[in-house]
Amino acid sequence: MSSKYQKQVIYLVESPLTERDFNRFGILNWINHGWNVEVFDLTSLNAPEFWEHIKKDNSIFNFEGLRIFHNINELLFEISNLKNKVIFIDLLNFRNINIKVRKAARANGIIVNLRLGNIPKGQTEIKFIELFKVLINPFFFFKKMNAFVKNKLYQTRAKKFNPDYLVVGGTKSMSGVDYRKTSIIKAHNFDYDYFIEKENKKSKKNNHGSLVFLDEDAAFHLDYMRLKIKPFVTPDNYYPIINNGLNKIAKLLNLKIKIAAHPRSNYETKPIKFKFPIEKNNTFDLIRDAEVVMGHSSTALQYAILLKKPIILVTTDEIQKAYYAKHWKQLIHSLAITLGKKVINLDHISDQNNFQDCLKVDHKKYELYVENFIKSKGSSEKKLWDIVIEHMEKDFH
Repeated sequence: MSSKYQKQVIYLVESPLTERDFNRFGILNWINHGWNVEVFDLTSLNAPEFWEHIKKDNSIFNFEGLRIFHNINELLFEISNLKNKVIFIDLLNFRNINIKVRKAARANGIIVNLRLGNIPKGQTEIKFIELFKVLINPFFFFKKMNAFVKNKLYQTRAKKFNPDYLVVGGTKSMSGVDYRKTSIIKAHNFDYDYFIEKENKKSKKNNHGSLVFLDEDAAFHLDYMRLKIKPFVTPDNYYPIINNGLNKIAKLLNLKIKIAAHPRSNYETKPIKFKFPIEKNNTFDLIRDAEVVMGHSSTALQYAILLKKPIILVTTDEIQKAYYAKHWKQLIHSLAITLGKKVINLDHISDQNNFQDCLKVDHKKYELYVENFIKSKGSSEKKLWDIVIEHMEKDFH
């Protein structure tokens, strides 16, 4: 490394570090390459109520390099008094506190951003009836307007900010980059690491002949609390409809049902949930050995696309009609358009007599999805963080 830089990397995060994050962030990869790694956690600063809730469930990963900050001045002091310049992996959004932290980081090192989670996004529908309801309800109007302005502000700040390095996946993640100010590191999405590692390994379990449903922890996800938004669905409405729809489709296709639980879910404590076998932290194996994969818009559907599996995309009346599910509805239908699929409404499953069209795989659309949203052609087949580390060591050695 240049004498100006030391082999130190600091992750800037605003969500508690879990074991899953520790692995996905490639912290051991850096350590194995001789780097010193720290994680600066800003959750308490950005979402104090969420922090008070999450710190009680013992899900925070016990990593000696983890630093949890409760005071912004203490954090800025730590960054400003680094002895040498370091590499910052910036996983923060563009709220005011994070702008201050990012400014201090830029003055004391280089900033690496990740743009790896791009998914198909269509245009938001604007309906006159919904607009009228907003306008006649002052409280609701203020709430929506405040959220809209804040979101636009974050988007504007994000467009104006140019990191020193940007790690990208598919070609869609390279749009709008100022190549004069930002160096591109072509890699791939987090999930592609599992594809490299596990594609040719045999599963220990026999999942053949199964219909796998990809859970998104739709009614209980902790991000709702962190972001202070209403859940996209209600448990009383969602789970009975999903259970009934899964049961009918599985019978028609003569398949066994398995639920691939969301990594952050905790169904052991939930009274209303799926009535079928639930498996956690085994999503890739379940998809690899399944006959059919079903879901809404989960990023885990990327596994099914990489493995060329038949996909059935589903929705419900609640998702289609409720104002609080509008964003999710948009994501589901955008994904369907991209893959050339119809969306099945499980509230009206009795009207669907034939699922054979849903089981067709359009290989060209699948391959285009991979190139646009997962991994661009010609990028390395190495693990994500090995690509990043080798690039940084080459530039600063």
